Amino acid sequence: MNKIFFLAYNDIKRFVSDPGSLFLALIFPLVLVFLVVNVYPLEDGENDTLNLGMVSLEEEGKISQELINALEGEEVIPIRNLDFERALQKLEKGEIGAFLLFPEEFTRKIYENERGEIRVYASPENLTGRMAALEIARGLTNQVTYVQRSLELIERYEGIEPREVVERIKARGDYRVLPGSWHDAPMNIRSAGPPVAENRINWALPAFFTMFVFLASSLGGVGLVEEREKLILERMALGGIKKEAVLVARFLSSLFKGFLQVIVLWGAGILIYNVYTGQSFSALMVISLLFVGAASAFSLWAASISTSSSFAFSMGIISSLTMASLGGCWWPVYLMPSWMGFLGRITPHWWANSAFSNLLFTGGGLESIRLEAGILVLFIFAYSFLAYRAFRYF
Repeated sequence: MNKIFFLAYNDIKRFVSDPGSLFLALIFPLVLVFLVVNVYPLEDGENDTLNLGMVSLEEEGKISQELINALEGEEVIPIRNLDFERALQKLEKGEIGAFLLFPEEFTRKIYENERGEIRVYASPENLTGRMAALEIARGLTNQVTYVQRSLELIERYEGIEPREVVERIKARGDYRVLPGSWHDAPMNIRSAGPPVAENRINWALPAFFTMFVFLASSLGGVGLVEEREKLILERMALGGIKKEAVLVARFLSSLFKGFLQVIVLWGAGILIYNVYTGQSFSALMVISLLFVGAASAFSLWAASISTSSSFAFSMGIISSLTMASLGGCWWPVYLMPSWMGFLGRITPHWWANSAFSNLLFTGGGLESIRLEAGILVLFIFAYSFLAYRAFRYF
């Protein structure tokens, strides 16, 4: 164990004493964030208006109808209450950008704490409409889940049935007394109504965070290859240091570097740019640290299969930039063609950015990013296993 910490300490010491590494990992991402937030002007099409439709297959008086009635007429979101056939016609004519459909038994599933769904209909060509509708649907789904949990707790500890609770709330004429009701979700409804001031740091910082954490970690693996070229690893083998110890030490040192990036990048975003951290800061940290772990494990695998330090450097640059483009760091995933979005799912960037979008734009909590967190854990184990199999001393 002492050998592991000693090896990790030496690697961390080299990192903090290298100005170039510190600049790339901590300073350069903040410079890019500053340029995006303060220098680059807004694009002309960034404030285009958009009409959305909502359809409920339930009868009047059900929760889906109440939701639509509450949202219809909002100044920020021009929403129309339509029937299904009329909504399809307006979508085909381009009169609405997309519409949400609440299926039958939506209300019953809320009362009985079952998993429901909100369906999104959008033209493949209308990327803005599709994104806006998906964001709204995801935000509503998150908030309905909060309501379900609240009703469940009230029934369990107070003995009041969910239907009675909702009826009491309706009698007061204000759904906002429900904990976590949808109005509290700071949804990112870009191009979905009159111009709305938005903080561009909310999408810039997560994108640069994933890109530069992965890039710094990948390039950090070059040091392992250099130790092999200088026969340092061979001397470790002769000294009885097992490859497990070498890999664990490198993984820990990479985790430490990534943790520094988490502190500096998110800390600067919160203190300087007032970045929104979502309803669950702990969920944001979980995804950030899991991504750091995935990037660290990848760097070990890349170093283990590299034949030279120059090859490891090139592989780190190419893989980092390629995964960043496929994973939604350079442009939103909804602007990608379908084949590109499919390829993006094989990168940890895609899952991390998807989780950040859910947390920061639609008010999701830890429960809403369980899938993304699970996939990132799988990336950690997969890359670690590949690194263990491919590692060699010389």
